[in-house]
Amino acid sequence: MTAVDFAAFVDKLATASADAILPFFRTSLGVEDKTHGAGFDPVTAADKAGESVMRAMIRETFPGHGIIGEEHGDLAVDAEYVWVLDPIDGTRSFILGLPVWGTLIGLTRRGAPCFGMMHQPFIGERFSGDGGSASYRDATARGVCARAPAQAFPTRC
Repeated sequence: MTAVDFAAFVDKLATASADAILPFFRTSLGVEDKTHGAGFDPVTAADKAGESVMRAMIRETFPGHGIIGEEHGDLAVDAEYVWVLDPIDGTRSFILGLPVWGTLIGLTRRGAPCFGMMHQPFIGERFSGDGGSASYRDATARGVCARAPAQAFPTRC
């Protein structure tokens, strides 16, 4: 078995989800309430589109991996590798047209986090970590890397 470059794959997920989400940003869009009256937890077509594209890419590339999804539910959560997806963290800000939302992509192995990214598509920033280091990239793809405490993610992928 060959090593898998999860960082490169997560970059592809982030780019694809941004391509699905950004056409909805600062447009007139419908909003559903996931709680159906027990509070207010908004979801939009943008949330669903972003998660759908990421799920399809994961299922195609890693058919044995599980997925915990904010919008479309869970799949094979007992798998060795499980992806955790929140296509728009900050849906209320998204709805209002405020650029303080992002896409969260996480990967766990045997229940422990091993890689994560926070992508802010509108401003083009990405923050990621793998248990040994953390990095930041802006829209020009320049990176400023810094070491993170190893205990932040106890196991690597």
